[in-house]
Amino acid sequence: MKLGITVSAIALSAGMPAIAQTADLSSPAEAPGLEAEEGARGKEIVVTGSRIRGTGPVGSNVVSVSAAEIEAQPTATITEFLRKVPQIQGFGVDSSSAVVSGGQGGTNTTRGSAINLRGVGPSATLTLVDGQRLSFSGVSSNYVDANAIPAAAVDRIEIVPDGASAVYGSDAVAGVVNFILRKEFEGIQVRGRYGVADDYWLAQASFMAGTNWGSGGVVFAYEYTRNDALGGDERDFVRFDLTGRGGRDYRNGQCSPGNIVVAGRTYAIPQAGVTPATAGQLVAGTRNLCENLSIADILPEEERHKFYGYAYQEIGDRLRVHVQGIYSLRDYTAQAIQQGSTSNIVNLAVPNTNPFFVRPVGTTATTVTVEYDFTPLIGPIQQTGFTDTLFLTAGLAWNIDDNWKVSLDGVFSEDRSAQNTRRINTTVLTDRLRSTNPALAFNPFGGANSADNIAAIYSGVFNPFAISRTRGGSLQADGSLFSIAGGDVRLAVGAEFLRYTSDAGNAQGALAAPTVTINPKLERNQKSAFAELYIPIFSSANATGMFERLDLSAAVRYDDYSDVGSTTNPKFGLNWSPARGVLFKASYGTSFRAPGLQDLPLLRTGAGLTTATWTDPLSPTGTSVGLQLNAGNPNLSPESAETWSISAELNPGLVPGLRLAATYFNLLYKDLIGFPPRTTSSLLDPNYAFAVTRNPTAAQITALTSQGLTLQGVVPPVIAFLYDGSAQNLGSIHTDGFDFDASYAFDAAGGELTLGFNGTYTLGYDFAVTQIARPLDRAGDISFPVVFRARAYAGFRSGGFTVNALVNHVSGYTNTLVAPEQNVGSWNPVDIDISYEFKDSGMLNGLALGLSVTNLFDQDPPFVNIPGGWDPGQASALGRLVAFTLTKKF
Repeated sequence: MKLGITVSAIALSAGMPAIAQTADLSSPAEAPGLEAEEGARGKEIVVTGSRIRGTGPVGSNVVSVSAAEIEAQPTATITEFLRKVPQIQGFGVDSSSAVVSGGQGGTNTTRGSAINLRGVGPSATLTLVDGQRLSFSGVSSNYVDANAIPAAAVDRIEIVPDGASAVYGSDAVAGVVNFILRKEFEGIQVRGRYGVADDYWLAQASFMAGTNWGSGGVVFAYEYTRNDALGGDERDFVRFDLTGRGGRDYRNGQCSPGNIVVAGRTYAIPQAGVTPATAGQLVAGTRNLCENLSIADILPEEERHKFYGYAYQEIGDRLRVHVQGIYSLRDYTAQAIQQGSTSNIVNLAVPNTNPFFVRPVGTTATTVTVEYDFTPLIGPIQQTGFTDTLFLTAGLAWNIDDNWKVSLDGVFSEDRSAQNTRRINTTVLTDRLRSTNPALAFNPFGGANSADNIAAIYSGVFNPFAISRTRGGSLQADGSLFSIAGGDVRLAVGAEFLRYTSDAGNAQGALAAPTVTINPKLERNQKSAFAELYIPIFSSANATGMFERLDLSAAVRYDDYSDVGSTTNPKFGLNWSPARGVLFKASYGTSFRAPGLQDLPLLRTGAGLTTATWTDPLSPTGTSVGLQLNAGNPNLSPESAETWSISAELNPGLVPGLRLAATYFNLLYKDLIGFPPRTTSSLLDPNYAFAVTRNPTAAQITALTSQGLTLQGVVPPVIAFLYDGSAQNLGSIHTDGFDFDASYAFDAAGGELTLGFNGTYTLGYDFAVTQIARPLDRAGDISFPVVFRARAYAGFRSGGFTVNALVNHVSGYTNTLVAPEQNVGSWNPVDIDISYEFKDSGMLNGLALGLSVTNLFDQDPPFVNIPGGWDPGQASALGRLVAFTLTKKF
């Protein structure tokens, strides 16, 4: 049952029109839009990508997203909004990725969302809150869910789409997304939003209060969000049968009534069912097909409570202390027909001992297979779950003098995730299929089954859970070493210690007495040391000839892990302005990602040995029997990367308000951690020949089977091969392209008009599945980055009135999952935002009203010939969403 809600207050919309790259050609310490908590008080600030106060990341660009831009978009989550940033690819971990194939989702049991810069994977994007790490989320603890951060508390989001491990350490391969939260606020602000789309709604409300007393201040915020589930049956393009749109028919035979299968031939069970007496009605070669995808939810129903607090106090002239905290609670419910090993659509082995057994006429089978769908009997799979996130930081900053500053910071972050799913009790089902008692035996041939029988079969449960924690601290000193003609040479140096732990397990089996399994605790310690140097060779103080400005920077970081060794990563940057209004940048660095904790243990979740009968061209029978391994790998190495970029920016003084910028980026990402595919054709792929041991010796077999791994099946008397499907450092990605940004702001019609266009053009995305495989350019292929993502915008502001219009573009791409390949069309939704803020001195002062519409023309996602008919990695199934907003400041 769907939840309902009545909301009387509705949310804000008052924003800037664009997601823009920050830039300043006169001083690296003054990037527009970066009014941080210290900057507002006349002090130097730290910009994402650098640890040195008063300088941005030399050589790299910072994309800054303001709070007003987030507030202007009627989205349920922050990550949904960030998908519109061109450098962020939509596919990856997403709340809709469990519904339709075609994305790079991976394990996402709890329907979380993550950020994916450059499309090289969410785990290669480092997500921070004020420079500190959040814990990993999900029951596999393999991604960071940025939606735990309350949007109401966000001051801005800074995105550095460039490698940054020299500054921040692991995971900053494709870049960093840093959420800068509010540190100062005076007064009270309430906000509400209510949005509707076809068969969908969302409601948001928030409260923020704060005060300052000269030497200190406090901010508190609360945010509530609730959204309806979006069912597959509520969008007519979500189907298995795509023949009406020129695609395939992906319907399956697991139906109710289903199909009998004997010796590979199917017999459709009539609508009224079949009995031994009516077996003559079965016709060989017929098959019932089912359109059951529409039962599943596209988006889960969610309810979120988020709390934020921050307080600081200055003690004397030189010491400042602060504490900060976030608590987020997310509950969700989703319907599905299949999720991992939990499925309502099954193939049943029915023996002739079953009193309802039906054998097609002309066959002699003693056991038949029945393709069956339990959904009409027990309803869709109901998945419920929660994610609790706690994030706490505390720190002190001591200004030793007017130059040097020492900072001591501590962080504790915890994520608790769990899912609860009722499912078929396979033990009971097997017993009921084999039972000779008509009162207990299950009838899958279209006949009636008692309520008690159905309840007994539907008495299974699957409840995975995990607790992930990150805790530690850092000590940093930064200041000026000495002065040169161009300015102060500045240094930041420090050390960091982090401890990561993961506790996971599951409860599964019978609902009345489930078997609880607690996995071994996973632990990791990380010790790091870092340094960063900034050298201003030329500035306005000594500009000459072609050197209006020249800045150099060098950073290096050493990380030592208790389980995967150590790594050192440098980064170098250059800013050069040959003339006022012209700036060139360049950067080079290396980055890395440490293996996930869950990838290292041999006996990881799901580990085991399985008897495999696979196609084998070297076998005289065409197949061979062997053992295949699914396990972790304690010998994994960190993934590594090299990144470099060059960029040019132009702010011509002859055309005030005009800004043009372009960046070429190049990312080589190696030693990607993955699992060799375990399919019946795995012996045929030469790219995975290293995983195959043919004609293993007795010692090799014993070494594999004596490690405590669960064996599924029976060890065959003759083992032709061993297949190592454990986690390994496998492939590589080499991607390059251009980011560009153009904007022009000028006075018009009594206000300010801003026009802009920004985007990312991917030149190549060479992907190699293993170290010996030939790289293939996958740019513009399904499940990989599209070639072109862009956004054009126009905004007008006059007095309290603001109107913005935005056109989003996701270029077409190739569906390589079908033959012949399909050309998928582009996706071009239009968004508008209209708001008015009262600035009177009366009761209306501080009141803002707004209307926001995303996907103004209600554009359906482009047709993709895959099950479901659309690709959630590149488009939204939501349709036009209209939101009314209200904000009041006191």
